[in-house]
Amino acid sequence: MKKGHFIVILLFLLVLPIITFSYNVRNGDTLGIWVLGYPEYSITNVIVGPEGEITVPPIGRIKAEGRTLGEIENEISIKMESYIKTNKVTVGITQYAPFSVTVLGNTNINGVIDIKNEKIKLSDLIGLAGGIKDINKSSYALIKSPDGEEQRVNIGWIKSGEAGEDPYIYENHFVLFPYDYTNRVTVFSDFGTSSLDYYEGMTLKTVISSMNIPTNKMPSKILIVREAKIQEILFDEIVKKEDYSVQPGDTVIIPYNYTNNVLVFSDFGSASLEYFEGMGIKSVITLISSASDINLPLNQVNDEITLVRGGQTYKVSLQKITQGDDFLLQPGDTVIINKYENYVYVSSQEISKRVDFEKQERMNVRTLLTKVGISEENVEQILVNNQPVDLNFDLKKDDFIQITTKRNYVYLSGAFNTTGKVEFLPNEKISMDKIVGLAGGFSTNFSGNLVIVDNTGSTKSLTVDPNNLTMLKDVLPSSGSTIIADTELRMAYIFGEFSEAITYNQGESLYELLLPFNLNESYEVRYQIGEKSGTLTANESDILKNIPLVGKVFVEISKIAPDQVIVYKAGETQVIQQQNVRLIDVFSSVNGFSPVDTGIITIYQNNEKIKTINSEELLNNLMFEVPKGSYVVVQPEVSSSYIAVLGNISPKSLRTDVPMSLVEILSSSANDSSSTIDWKNQESVFIYTKNNEEIKVDIKDIDSLRNVLVNPGSIVYVPPIEEQVVYVFGEVVRPGIIPYNAGMTVLDAILKAGNASQSAQLTTVYLFKDGPENPPVTLDLSGIIKASPVKTGMNPEVKPKDIIYIPKNTLTNIVEVMSIVQTFMSFINTGFDTYTNVSGLF
Repeated sequence: MKKGHFIVILLFLLVLPIITFSYNVRNGDTLGIWVLGYPEYSITNVIVGPEGEITVPPIGRIKAEGRTLGEIENEISIKMESYIKTNKVTVGITQYAPFSVTVLGNTNINGVIDIKNEKIKLSDLIGLAGGIKDINKSSYALIKSPDGEEQRVNIGWIKSGEAGEDPYIYENHFVLFPYDYTNRVTVFSDFGTSSLDYYEGMTLKTVISSMNIPTNKMPSKILIVREAKIQEILFDEIVKKEDYSVQPGDTVIIPYNYTNNVLVFSDFGSASLEYFEGMGIKSVITLISSASDINLPLNQVNDEITLVRGGQTYKVSLQKITQGDDFLLQPGDTVIINKYENYVYVSSQEISKRVDFEKQERMNVRTLLTKVGISEENVEQILVNNQPVDLNFDLKKDDFIQITTKRNYVYLSGAFNTTGKVEFLPNEKISMDKIVGLAGGFSTNFSGNLVIVDNTGSTKSLTVDPNNLTMLKDVLPSSGSTIIADTELRMAYIFGEFSEAITYNQGESLYELLLPFNLNESYEVRYQIGEKSGTLTANESDILKNIPLVGKVFVEISKIAPDQVIVYKAGETQVIQQQNVRLIDVFSSVNGFSPVDTGIITIYQNNEKIKTINSEELLNNLMFEVPKGSYVVVQPEVSSSYIAVLGNISPKSLRTDVPMSLVEILSSSANDSSSTIDWKNQESVFIYTKNNEEIKVDIKDIDSLRNVLVNPGSIVYVPPIEEQVVYVFGEVVRPGIIPYNAGMTVLDAILKAGNASQSAQLTTVYLFKDGPENPPVTLDLSGIIKASPVKTGMNPEVKPKDIIYIPKNTLTNIVEVMSIVQTFMSFINTGFDTYTNVSGLF
């Protein structure tokens, strides 16, 4: 299996969400399937097709729609027994198929909203709909399921900020946030008429205060009309005893104490009329209409008029009165006339709003279509309160109408010059060549691949020549399809010795990509281009020229051999980096043996002295080729007064005529931290005396270190230290590479990796101390779970580059454990920088 594929699988294991097994898989869900120990059978992006099936190699197609993840796991596990010996299968959902919820009413966004989960809470849906537009105008939400069941949910908690009823919304639900026109308190009085926004805790005192009514003119009784019932409230009681709480929709009547008058309160104005014998409501309407300060258009008056008499209410039909059936009044009667309101809510692909009807308009579907500007011939289906109806269906106030128009358009996305919705005439044939023309053609980054996704979710791919579109005239996408023109991302990511993201040109090769870096045979190039990957040295130009760049390109550049020679001379350091380095180049770089004419040149490579040349032999060896990666020490005859410090420390030459303490030499520093030794991790240094004697010093032995003296003319060499990391893989919160510190134990490393996950099997923790190729030590750390001490000897110290693996379950086959760890390490050992960067890009 290719390493790039393995990274994808590794990432899947690290981020696979925990899915409850009660969820039933739906069409369009994307599943991930992982077979433990067999990455070649693992897949991370299996889409449940229109027929509800998935394809699982090597067993073929199986049914997924409507089943739980556990049921799918069991079937795959049983069928896998014919192919592999262990069949631990994990199935998870990596991406849910979106489902639609229709939202309408008092929200900032109205229409169909796609939900990318198996369900959504009402509060989250409100967020996706842009929030409630005016929370003071809606007190509840109405949720309708596809089977017609309705649920009324109070949403007053949104305004208070407290927790409240928050049910789940599922596929194809309809959610309405009605404008609550009863969420007000209407006040009629001889001192004025008002409609007040209701709020929690509102009382009669606050209502009276808002009207600025003088208390000395207040009547002894105040009338409250609530749901067609009259309540009389004594004014003295609310002042001196207990206030009265009003409710949304209340009508408050504050009259003068007239005994021979008829009071009229309306949305158009108010009046107090002197009573006369035979006075009826028709007389009241005539008297009010003739008054210059009140306009009472009968075509805007609600047919139902309310009469308050002696603590009781009566409903009177305006239509019957105008037809001659008057209603006679008595002194002290109160007449309430409201404005006519009739409306419905409409939602379609194009609009989503409230539509008002005039009093004389016929309130049916055909009239509604005319008012919203939708042609009858373009209508495919009409639902009123989720029930299908015809064009002559009569509507009622507060009905919810969903209009589905005939779809004759497509959506364009990707590398078109114009994207979005492209419309055609209702009966016009849609062809792909017309679509490309209306879109203004393809953009320059078009890859040549078209994907057509129809209404059922089925997809079709086409390879297109942008310069020859004749083949597209016979391609007829269905209305409502989405057409994606793939873009070709020409991006190369460089890692390792160099770090850069480069946009390349079409037709370029790997050779042209690497040319600016001036690489030679000292560098190795590891590449992944699509499905192709490989490794070669940077000087293999003929091969590099035959590797074309396509899509995303990942390249790691590693130095496999030194490409420089470092030259030390008393008080002077030079670095030579060229194709071929000869002794004459070395000698010239430090001005020879100056200030004298004689001396010795010593060449070191890989901690070993490979050649010594004195001044007498120099002329015969000037063309000697110095290996790259060498240290060359040029020692004039007077150089015995210097001590050279080389290796894993900033190189320096110390002038001295007497022996120096090794501690003093290693502790001397310049302006940067690289001039001093890494005391925490360095274990030993080497001293090469003037007589070519090698002395190894253990710098962890502090007592011995203080007594080590270095004579003038010697070389102190600090060898490179091991990479100070420990690898922790498997069932931990943050698997990967952990910084090492002295005295670290297995348990310390696991805690640094975020501790073991709940699924970890801590009775069999594997510690690899000699690389992933050799059998590990098995440890029992199960005491962690019980908060009891770890067993003796089960928590040893680790060393740099040790590997810790915590399995998900007990693996009896140690060879299988070693195989998993070797796979992990095979990529990381080639460059951790590449691993961490590339893993996020695949």
